[in-house]
Amino acid sequence: MKNLIFIILLFLTETLIAQTIKKPAKTAIIFKPLIISAPKSTAVIKGHVKNFTDKYWELAVTGDLTNYSLKIPVDKYGNFNKVINIDGETEDIYLYLNDEAITVCAQKNDILTINWDNKNFKNTFNISSPKKGINERLQTMISIYNLYRKEITELSDILYSDNITDSVKFGKINSLYNKEILTAATHLDHPETRKLITDVYYKYTGLLDEYGLLGKYHLCVVDNSTVAKKLNQLFGPEAYSIKSEFAYRNCNNYKYFIYSYLNSGKRLKETKIDAPVLKTEIDHPVPTISGHSAAIDNLNFSGELRDWYITYMLKMKFGTRSFNDAKSIFEDLMPKVRTPRYADSLKQLYATMLLLKPGSPAPEFSLKNDKGEMISLQNLRGKVVYIDFWGVNCAPCISEIQHATPYLHKRYKDKNIVFLNICVDSDEKTWRNSLASMNVEGINLIAEGWVNNPVCQKYYVTGIPHYVIIGSDGKIVNNNSARPSFGTELTNELDKALANN
Repeated sequence: MKNLIFIILLFLTETLIAQTIKKPAKTAIIFKPLIISAPKSTAVIKGHVKNFTDKYWELAVTGDLTNYSLKIPVDKYGNFNKVINIDGETEDIYLYLNDEAITVCAQKNDILTINWDNKNFKNTFNISSPKKGINERLQTMISIYNLYRKEITELSDILYSDNITDSVKFGKINSLYNKEILTAATHLDHPETRKLITDVYYKYTGLLDEYGLLGKYHLCVVDNSTVAKKLNQLFGPEAYSIKSEFAYRNCNNYKYFIYSYLNSGKRLKETKIDAPVLKTEIDHPVPTISGHSAAIDNLNFSGELRDWYITYMLKMKFGTRSFNDAKSIFEDLMPKVRTPRYADSLKQLYATMLLLKPGSPAPEFSLKNDKGEMISLQNLRGKVVYIDFWGVNCAPCISEIQHATPYLHKRYKDKNIVFLNICVDSDEKTWRNSLASMNVEGINLIAEGWVNNPVCQKYYVTGIPHYVIIGSDGKIVNNNSARPSFGTELTNELDKALANN
């Protein structure tokens, strides 16, 4: 749970995002859907950089169903100009510059101009929009990023500790919430500010939910100023439980909070049902599918929000569950999706997943190992293969490798099985250093670029850690296998695969 805070910040990352440029330390990207629906509109990123020696720099855009990364080509004069896709009214953008992920946002039909000197980034970086209100919002976002990025990282470490009480955890969350939302509300009378304060509210509400504090404690701006009073009126004790069309169209923090909120069995105040809402846990154990259809029918959502919820849930299911489990839910809910862009996205998703169902030939690949040699899946035919897609910045991945995986290697030491560890979130140098410090056993391979890497695309690696079992005949056994820490659930799968040699 420690790194879920970064999903909120870098969704995200993923999670968030394909990593071909070094990203901030400790950033864990947990979900990364790969199927991209048609965008609603576009914006333009342009500008100039001095003393730039690379051919491109990189950014990521958070869509309503997927994040995607873009390489921004820089010509020999230091100029760049790129059109980006926008799903909602506004979308968050993460600029991968100076070994950081700088958070800004773009509105549909927006033009953002970015300039900096690569030899003096801190003192020269600037971003602007020709529209006054949008430009003020950009400057406020840069201020928030500069002022609080260190504190939010430190807060993550503190909240993860079991040595502090819930009241202390809430106090620390609410204290940083106060700082950030008051900064976000610098131009509270401007309509563009509404997105910023809504983002902040749902970011910290998400933290309360994550740490089991939601409902027990309520965010509140502890200030007697007029601005503070307005903020507390806008975001009262249970504002999170009310459906918001504005938040859906402008704030990814809202959508993913709502997804988590409903997953936990809670319901929005505007829903009119007596039974529990749709249960869609994405963690172990596997939920049943009974009641899904009736629950969805009773959710008092608008058409698009309701369809987004179904679509995102199904994407998560196919990314975390066995094919047959996800297929049953898909067949039940797919006919209920009316929004064309979401329906099209689901059709693409299902076509992809059919290629990964049990019994299908495992997609072939060749990747570089830690000795610089190319290792292909074909070379391992005749052995059961257990693949661990992991990342050096993913805390759950590292926990599995350090605490649960050693038992597997001991148990299957003399068996006809190969353990492949495929790192997806790092450059080669960082990966090699991590292997040395962690003593990662098995065959170690790297698939740089994550979402842009063909291997990750073929295996629909929606999040890490992600595990796959391939039989000795080269066919998929389970494209969403159990984690090493799941104990007998995994060993039963592996034993069965070995017995079928």
